[in-house]
Amino acid sequence: MNHTSHNDINFDPRAMRRRLDLNQHEFWSAVGVTQSGGSRYEQDRRIPKPVMELLRLRYQLGIRLEHINEKNAAMIRAIVEGELDTGTLRNQLNKIRKVIDASHALAMTAAEVSNAAESLLEERATVSE
Repeated sequence: MNHTSHNDINFDPRAMRRRLDLNQHEFWSAVGVTQSGGSRYEQDRRIPKPVMELLRLRYQLGIRLEHINEKNAAMIRAIVEGELDTGTLRNQLNKIRKVIDASHALAMTAAEVSNAAESLLEERATVSE
């Protein structure tokens, strides 16, 4: 049976569950629905809009609901409401990754220089004895 969410997205939970090769318990528990409740929904029982939205978030958009918490909820709201530009965030993330990579390379070089300096000091100490 095809269901339509309040966003007019055609959505057949049973077909999606089968495509994902999940049993009813695995599929429905990810959105807080029991296996028996999910079974009833798959047997033509009307799915409430909030459950359809949870299904859409989890299975169409790939958002793992258990990862949403108090710490990141404000950020998620800001992105969804357009207060944060995701393109800018991605660019900043790429810059941060480059800085981290450069810092790692610098740390490796510093370790090599430190080892070389230690070896040189040990050689000088041995020569002066």
